[in-house]
Amino acid sequence: MIRSLFVSDILPRRPAGGAVRRMDVVTGALAGLGPVDALFLAPPGTTLPPRETTRFTRTGVAAVPPYTGARALLEITARGPSAAYAAHQRRTLGRQLPHWSTDTRYDLVWFNRERTWLPLRGRFTGRTVVDVDDFEDVLIRRWARLGQGVWGAPLTPWQRVQARRSIAWWRRVHRRAAREADVAVAACAGDAVRLGGARATAVVVPNAYPARPPGPPRPGGATLLFQGSFDWAPNADAAGWLTREILPLIHERIPGARVVLAGASTPRTAALAGPHVEVTGAVPSMTPHLRSADVVVVPLRVGSGTRIKILEAFAHGVPVVSTTIGAEGLDVVAGEHLAIADTAEGLARHCADLLTDRAHRNAVVSAATRLHGDRYLPGHAAARVRQAALRAIAGGAPDAATGAADGPAQPWSTTGDP
Repeated sequence: MIRSLFVSDILPRRPAGGAVRRMDVVTGALAGLGPVDALFLAPPGTTLPPRETTRFTRTGVAAVPPYTGARALLEITARGPSAAYAAHQRRTLGRQLPHWSTDTRYDLVWFNRERTWLPLRGRFTGRTVVDVDDFEDVLIRRWARLGQGVWGAPLTPWQRVQARRSIAWWRRVHRRAAREADVAVAACAGDAVRLGGARATAVVVPNAYPARPPGPPRPGGATLLFQGSFDWAPNADAAGWLTREILPLIHERIPGARVVLAGASTPRTAALAGPHVEVTGAVPSMTPHLRSADVVVVPLRVGSGTRIKILEAFAHGVPVVSTTIGAEGLDVVAGEHLAIADTAEGLARHCADLLTDRAHRNAVVSAATRLHGDRYLPGHAAARVRQAALRAIAGGAPDAATGAADGPAQPWSTTGDP
């Protein structure tokens, strides 16, 4: 039996987005190995939904106070925003940890993302796993290419300097996490190579989505769905690009085409609503929207890790059109499992082609459904969580502790330097 502590700064809110779905798979797999406690880093006054605590033996919240004032300004100027905020967390979190989390002798501590490991490293007993399913330096660099900051605001010259400092700092953090953790985890093979590390072995725990029973026949309309949380800046940017630049090009071939933006919204995204654009706001379930969609569009220009929304579309039998960044990290073949383009013209062309060519649409859906069933079900990811946990318990030794129960390591694990 393995006693685990799961540490995250992402709260288990419902309906679940991609990050929470990954957390569910990880914590469920750990619970299969033994009792799991959970510690969440959150702003002061945060409470956890009671039904989200039942899967854990104990839960707690460590409050992270706001980082403001003269000291914050000076430290950000001197060290850069990312390094300065991490130092603030390191100083304050030690006083906020529940006593049971530091008094308990854990076999394993699973850090959900490196930003929770960095301020809390060495605080708990037990072997460590650091799950880096999203790379902050990649996000900052891609925003900078668009001339924007992480919240989509235009970059000033000074902010460009700070962005470069943050990119370099996060790269150092990733190398340190890979070097110091017993096991580093990534969401895809490319990210595992990016982590590298002289000592740690990177295990790939792919994102996943459960299988869905076939739905009723689709009427064959012209509804384009982009689903997600639009309070996440990359989704908000993509929604604006889709409705302002891509949709008018689709209308040149299919005048009646409409876009549905389904998910938690903000005033910025709500303002995109119009005659051919529906903004739903938060929805209890995405299934009805997927059932009525003819094409799922993932027009992301910024992002890292892998997109569960594409797996969600695969599971529901909806063809996908995506940018390269949107489909990044998934073992897909453009033209076989989905369509990929990185310009408004290319995305519009693929959408129109799938809307008008039923045979092509059916072939893409069939290939995507097979891929999803073969490689991206929750059971596949849970097996890799167990592999990572057992490898960490064994001190990071590749495969020695995991046995053959989970099958061969490839293609879900990789070792060595990038």
